[in-house]
Amino acid sequence: MGSLRKIELILLLIFLLPAIFFSAYEISSLNKDEEVINQIYEDQLAAILYSANQYSDDVLNGWVAKIQVGLEMAKGDSTPEKIQMLLDLNPALSMIFIGDTLNLEESIQVFANDSSLKSSSAKISLASALANQTSKIRQLIRYQESGFKKNEPFEQFNNQTLIAFILDSEYRGKYVCGLIIDPQLFIEELLGPKLQRIAQDKFILNAYNKGSNLPIYQSNDTDSVTNAIAQTKDLWLLPDHYLGITTLGDSIQDIVDERTYTNLVLIVALNIILILGAWLVFINVKKEMRLAQSKSDFVSNVSHEIRTPLALISMFAETLELNRVKTEEKKHEYYSIINKEANRLTGIVNRILTFSRMEADKKALNIEPLDSREAIVDVLNTYDYHLTSKGFTYSFNPNLERPIQADSQAFVEVVVNLLDNAIKYSNSKKHVDISTGQKDEFGYISVVDQGVGISRQDQKHVFDKFYRVSSGDLAKSKGTGLGLSLVKEIVEGHGGRLELKSELGRGSEFLLYFPLSKS
Repeated sequence: MGSLRKIELILLLIFLLPAIFFSAYEISSLNKDEEVINQIYEDQLAAILYSANQYSDDVLNGWVAKIQVGLEMAKGDSTPEKIQMLLDLNPALSMIFIGDTLNLEESIQVFANDSSLKSSSAKISLASALANQTSKIRQLIRYQESGFKKNEPFEQFNNQTLIAFILDSEYRGKYVCGLIIDPQLFIEELLGPKLQRIAQDKFILNAYNKGSNLPIYQSNDTDSVTNAIAQTKDLWLLPDHYLGITTLGDSIQDIVDERTYTNLVLIVALNIILILGAWLVFINVKKEMRLAQSKSDFVSNVSHEIRTPLALISMFAETLELNRVKTEEKKHEYYSIINKEANRLTGIVNRILTFSRMEADKKALNIEPLDSREAIVDVLNTYDYHLTSKGFTYSFNPNLERPIQADSQAFVEVVVNLLDNAIKYSNSKKHVDISTGQKDEFGYISVVDQGVGISRQDQKHVFDKFYRVSSGDLAKSKGTGLGLSLVKEIVEGHGGRLELKSELGRGSEFLLYFPLSKS
C-alpha cells in the first residue's frame, strides 16, 4: 500500500467515519426528540385548557353556593335577596329554579329577571325537560347521598345550557336545583378575561360552538390567525361548546419542522466542514509528499547534470595533462569541449543559485526600461553556436516598438531558459520561433518550439518547483526541474504573467507578458 493510500485511510478513520456515525445517530434520534418536544408542548397546552375549564367550574361552584344560601333564606314565592343579586350581577345567568324531585311539574319555582321565563308555559317546558333527565337526576341523588356534590349539565333549554344539582336541606328536603346559562355571555363576560390572562399574548384561546367552525370568542383580536388549532378540549359546563388553543406565529408542527431542519442543516454543514478539512489536509500532505519526491528527484537530476560535465572536463583535462594529444587541432577541440562543459556547469550552478535567491526574496530586480529586441538579439548571437551545433534553426520576428519594464539580466535568463527547454524537448523537428508584440499595456515574448509538447494534465504543474514529467518523452530528458519555475518567479516578480499553449506531439508556445515602459 502506497504512502498516499495510507494517509487516505488514516484521514478516513480519524475524520470521516466518526462524522458519518455521529450524523447517522443524530438523524435517527431527531424523530424521537421531536416526538418528545411535541408531546411536551401538547401537555402544556392541555394544562392551559384544563386551567380554563377549572376556572369556569369554580365560577359555577361559587354561584351554586350562593344559590344554596339564598334558597335556605327564601320566604314564600318571593325571590331571595342573594339570588336576586346573583341574577343582577351576572347577565349570563338567565334563570335559577328549584323543584321537588318527586313532583317536578307542580313544585317548580323559577327565579329570573325575564318575566317570560316565569310563565306557566315556561315552567311546564322546564319540568318536561327535567323529566327527560330522570336517570341523571337519580345519579345526582346517589352522588348526594354518598357525600359528593356534583353539577351536571343537561340538554339545552331554549338554546341555553341547563345545569342541575341536588339540594338536600333540613328546610326543604331533597330538591333538584339548577340554573340556565347563556353560553355566549358566560364565555365573553366571565371566562373571557381569564382566557386572556392565561394566553398572555403567547397563545390564542378560542371558544367554539360545536355546530360551527367559527369562534364565538377569541382571546386575541388579531384577524391574521391562520394556524390550525393545536389542541381542543370540551367545556365541562357547556357540552355544546369547546375551547381551542392556537400558537401565535408558527404552529407546533412548524416549530418542530424548523428545529428538525436546523439540526439537519447543522449536521450537513458539520460534515461538509469535516470533509473539506480532511480534503485540504490530504491535498497539503499530497503536495508536501510530491514536493519531497521532487526534491529527491532534483538532487538526483542535479547530481547527474553536474556529473556529466565534470566527467568530460576531468577526462579531457587528464588527456591534455598526460600529453596524449599530438595535434594542435585535437588540442583545440578538447579545450573547446572543456570550455563548453564548464559553461554548462556554470549555468547549472547559476540557475540553482538564482532560484535560491528568488525563493528567499534576496534577488533584487533592477527594473528599468529595456529594449526587448536588442536583448533577444544579444541572446541569440551568444546562443547561436549552441543552437546550430544541436541542429536547430530559429527565427526572430520583433513587432514590439515600445520598451518593456524589466531587469536585463533576469530577462536574459528567462529567454535562455526557454531556449534550453526547446533544445532539450525537441526530437526530429528542430526549429524555434521567437517573436515579440504588444497586447493591451503589456509587451509579450513568444517562444514556439516543434518539440514533443506537454499534456494538459502536466501543464498544471510544469511551473511548480522541482516538477518533472514522470512519463512519456519529456521524462527521458534529464534536468533540475527549476527552469520553468524560475521563469515563473521572474515574470511574476516583474508584475507580469505567463501563458502556455501546448499539445502532445505538436510542440509548445510560451507567452511571457511584461509591463510596458511609460517613457
